[in-house]
Amino acid sequence: MEENKEFVEENFWLLHFPIMFFASVMGVGGLSLVVNKSIDIFELQESFGWLSILCVIVSVILFIVIVILYGLKMVKYPKAFFEELKHPVKINFFAAVSVSTLIILTLILPFVSDWFALALFYVGALLQLVFSLYVVKYWFINEMKQKMASPAWFIPIVGNLIVPLAGMKLNLALGDMVIGHEVLIFYFGMGTFFWILLGAGLLFRLIFGENLPQKFLPTLFIFIAPPSIFGLDVLLMFNDFIPIGNLYIIASASFSVALFFILLMASIFKVFLNIKFALSWWAFTFPIAAFSLCALELYNISGSAIYKMFGILGGILCVTIVLIVGFRTLIAIKNREVCVMEE
Repeated sequence: MEENKEFVEENFWLLHFPIMFFASVMGVGGLSLVVNKSIDIFELQESFGWLSILCVIVSVILFIVIVILYGLKMVKYPKAFFEELKHPVKINFFAAVSVSTLIILTLILPFVSDWFALALFYVGALLQLVFSLYVVKYWFINEMKQKMASPAWFIPIVGNLIVPLAGMKLNLALGDMVIGHEVLIFYFGMGTFFWILLGAGLLFRLIFGENLPQKFLPTLFIFIAPPSIFGLDVLLMFNDFIPIGNLYIIASASFSVALFFILLMASIFKVFLNIKFALSWWAFTFPIAAFSLCALELYNISGSAIYKMFGILGGILCVTIVLIVGFRTLIAIKNREVCVMEE
């Protein structure tokens, strides 16, 4: 009995290994996409091609490590896994698994076989659909209080908007419409619908409801992600059907929404200065990466100096935030401030 107790204590961190760790893959993977996009647009392959490969390697290793650790948690501590799956806040972070899968797919496309890329896409897309259905069903059948709502609810929605992005990248890489428009439109429509509805609901909650708990304040940055990803989807999905000039206007308008939230976050910057570190800090990262990617794509189409500036500034900000949050995460792991029982 004592030996069993000692074994549990030694592995206690695994019991509390949180699903939120997948948000780090979104952040690091998002940064890798920005680096790759910047190198491609500004034709820096000769000088910084190694950096692109390094970012991909780091993202893939991080993803594999977290998948293995969380998989071990599911096997060794299934009760803890199901408790997270039923938690009104943590439930939203399960979609980070599918989002991370699709981001990794986009990064490794040049390095893997067609069948592996297709398999990974279908795994990510199927997981995204399962998590979306599960989360919305959870909202419907459980009594949800207003204070439970947070911008983290956007994570499953952003996931639905990323499926078309990954699908179109895969189609371009394979040189054929392997993933049909019907499939991509399904996710695009679903993501757009819930983005608009949840956006209104969450703004109402933030204005008229209780303040967000301090550790979830970084999730306010998630407001930046949906309009940024929406803009990218529009530019990639419909250029065979609608003149690029029209798509550019729609994407620019969507990007402007993301820009407004960037400015809003900057205006309340002091709110974030005294926040105690938590894994929710990773919510700072991916939205900035999405913003930078959208700006760079708009610059690539129009040559606009303004979008070029936003793309570069967004990239610099993304690098800075990922390095800071990554460093703080390593310090927290060393000091055993994460993977512990929550108060």
